[in-house]
Amino acid sequence: MATLKPRRGTWYARVLWYEEQKKKEKQVPLRTKSKVTARERLAEVNKVDDDIKQGMEFSFPWLNDDGRTKVIRFTLENAVNKWIARRKKIHRTKTIISNEKSCEYFMEIIGKTYPLKSVTSSHIETYVDYLESLGLGVHSINIHLRAIKTMFRYYHKMRKIDLLPIIDQLSVKQNPPKYITDYEFDAIMKLEWLDDFYKQIFLLYRETGMRLREPMMSTLNGSWVDIPNLSKSKVGRNIELDDSLKAIFLNLKDWCDNGYGSTIKDVGEHISKKFKKALREIGADENKTFHSLRHTYAVRKLIQGANIYHLKLIMGHASVTTTEIYSNMNLKRVSQDFPTIVSTYVNEAKIGKVDTLLVDTETPSSPYLPLYQELQA
Repeated sequence: MATLKPRRGTWYARVLWYEEQKKKEKQVPLRTKSKVTARERLAEVNKVDDDIKQGMEFSFPWLNDDGRTKVIRFTLENAVNKWIARRKKIHRTKTIISNEKSCEYFMEIIGKTYPLKSVTSSHIETYVDYLESLGLGVHSINIHLRAIKTMFRYYHKMRKIDLLPIIDQLSVKQNPPKYITDYEFDAIMKLEWLDDFYKQIFLLYRETGMRLREPMMSTLNGSWVDIPNLSKSKVGRNIELDDSLKAIFLNLKDWCDNGYGSTIKDVGEHISKKFKKALREIGADENKTFHSLRHTYAVRKLIQGANIYHLKLIMGHASVTTTEIYSNMNLKRVSQDFPTIVSTYVNEAKIGKVDTLLVDTETPSSPYLPLYQELQA
């Protein structure tokens, strides 16, 4: 039963209960300084005492214009507003914008005033059908489904809902990673219109596997780039740079902070578009993008002998399942696209230093040339 509790000259009804050996408390304002009136209102609260302990919200006669006790429905709009406000404290702006769009679509098809606890798996299916009708692809739909699932899991944990609706990802055909071959990268480095600054930072990304915006949020300590856990996987990691890459990294940071990059609204998008323009100029596969440089790093590491678990760590993947997309490739075939790596391994194999699947790979007559010396000449 609820009890009276005075606070700052007025009275509250205090409801106490235990969940998993933890004390819970709900205080209902009685909006009176009179103890007699407070006892009368306490009796109203005690009528729904058990429901309050089950997580239901009530508006009492002294708290509304209807003059009666009524259940406060926790609607989708209520849920979305509170969830988004909470996420704004801990997530990046682009994540929040994506989450807001997911919720906006959800409320459009289900209804803002629909009770959160009444949402079922059928509503989720309707949501998927709606997203498909908008012309969204499987990847985009799965992004929206992940956001909605995260919200429902949060409210289930907070005991706002008893059951979680089934929210499964749509199956996605796994395409092989799109990497940049040595021949393509060499062609980009020879583009006369492309400034040497961009050529150098493209090299930095290919040689480190960093995500597009990770250099901007990272710091250099000695020869190590420390990447915080603010990036996509929420896994912090460290990358060691040689002197050439360290110079490029520092040049990029200075460009972002003090140079032309400091005047650009979105530095990452600017670099990405510049690389895409270069890819189109050399006639590369249209499906290749800036992110292909990260794929290139992973593929090159595997050709050089890195195992899948080590690659997971240096790539900063949250799960080895993500990394396994690279191990499913035919590395012997892929290695032909990277003659600069293969030629080194072939020479070592001939003098008995290594045992590699690449020993019978023919070294091309015009092998790809290292870029450090070219760019710094």
